[in-house]
Amino acid sequence: MILKRILALCCAAAVLASFSSCGFIVVNDISSRGANSEGEGDEGEGGETSKSSTGYVKYADRDDARAVSEAYLDSLPARDYDGAVFFIATPSKGYFAPDDTETVLSRLAVQRNAEVSEKLNITMLTDEIPAASMLEQLNQAIASGSFFTDLLLIPFYQVGAFKATSTLLNMRTAPFFNLDQPFFLEESSRATSGGYTTYAVAGDATLSPSDFAAVYFNRTILTDAGVDPRAIYRAVTEGKWTWDYLLSITEAVRNLGGKNTVTAESVSERFPDLVFKSSGSDYILTGALKVPVVGYTVRSSQNVMDVLEQIYTDPDARVRDMPDAVTAFSEGNTAFHVEYLYAMSWLTNAAADWGLLPLPKGSEATESYRTLMPGDAQVFAIPKNHTNAEIPAIVLSALCAASDGYIYDAYVDYNMLEVLRDNDAVNMLDLILDTASFDFALAFGNAFPAIADATYRLVRQCAPSNSLSKEFAVKRIDANQLMRQVFDLTY
Repeated sequence: MILKRILALCCAAAVLASFSSCGFIVVNDISSRGANSEGEGDEGEGGETSKSSTGYVKYADRDDARAVSEAYLDSLPARDYDGAVFFIATPSKGYFAPDDTETVLSRLAVQRNAEVSEKLNITMLTDEIPAASMLEQLNQAIASGSFFTDLLLIPFYQVGAFKATSTLLNMRTAPFFNLDQPFFLEESSRATSGGYTTYAVAGDATLSPSDFAAVYFNRTILTDAGVDPRAIYRAVTEGKWTWDYLLSITEAVRNLGGKNTVTAESVSERFPDLVFKSSGSDYILTGALKVPVVGYTVRSSQNVMDVLEQIYTDPDARVRDMPDAVTAFSEGNTAFHVEYLYAMSWLTNAAADWGLLPLPKGSEATESYRTLMPGDAQVFAIPKNHTNAEIPAIVLSALCAASDGYIYDAYVDYNMLEVLRDNDAVNMLDLILDTASFDFALAFGNAFPAIADATYRLVRQCAPSNSLSKEFAVKRIDANQLMRQVFDLTY
């Protein structure tokens, strides 16, 4: 199995060499950044593998994701659409159908689209249209009985706007379509379902790795505070990495003086959402054949709100007003920084000896690590007026099946070779990409304010003062009443 992964990495290196004049190079060597003995690069002089503080051993072997993906693709109904042009509308095609193919992910996306087009004998065209314009044009097409597009890629937060104007097909009614397939993210379809209807679904074809948030940590600061970074990695693997665990470390960091404990930048506005969801809580409980209801109470969310209060009131934490937080972390002034994965590339030459962790759980008993996807993460939907829903259903199934696993694997392999500094961080990145989580409130709250007011808006507002109980009861009643009306169990 180890040999198999080594061979796979050699192949990955060959691919990387094709678009980098440097080829297989060591860009995660931090010897020029003031590295200490615990932060040495994974390769020494002459390209020989050397042991880091955790021991450089290839991260856990995975199944052959490419073979699994091909098996899923082969299991779909065989179709020949005779060269038909298939249109996909999206606000941003950067991840799904990029024009620039300089990166590994963009090349794989273009290759996947070509494979699906060949398998189904279609010509796939992807148009960029702002979400508001997309909705307006779709409404006009439905009203006039004309064609707009075969398939939609819409931001998650806009699903409610499309539902409000009755423009989306119930995906569960599409022929030869099975939302229980493993190449769909099951929680995404639950979070876009209400009553008898499922409005949208996500998969590896729609969710860029950049959509995931993570915890970046400074190994040097933690070591100086008397915390073994390897123990944190072990805690993640053992399911013991919790917000209380993180807070216990920040107490030790404060004793050092002069360092930030926890910071955030791009995720600042939705930081409470990330803590809330990763702790195992849900704003809204819903799913197929269910009327959505507010999924938490003041009592059930008390631990989450306590965690948020501790972070917001920590004089050394900056999670809402620090525009240069990434820079501060890069320069070695911050213990923990919560940020999207795209920030990894900014830290290649960072002075900080950094590692990577998933968002902590609420408790050891919490079932799994969860990363709430941002509102602009894209999901597939089918226009209500499509004359043959089988075609978009099979095409989007093929696109997700043809993406499953191996595209994310390539992303992990690339960052192992070029960005990450220790083997354990590679394991963490692999884990993070399995934690995609969604919430009904984020999909429908923008279009139905009563839902937002009882969920993420309220939690964001109350997080610094831990004052949720003052407004929750009335807002929950309003939200539940609205959802009973809008997502009832009648046809």
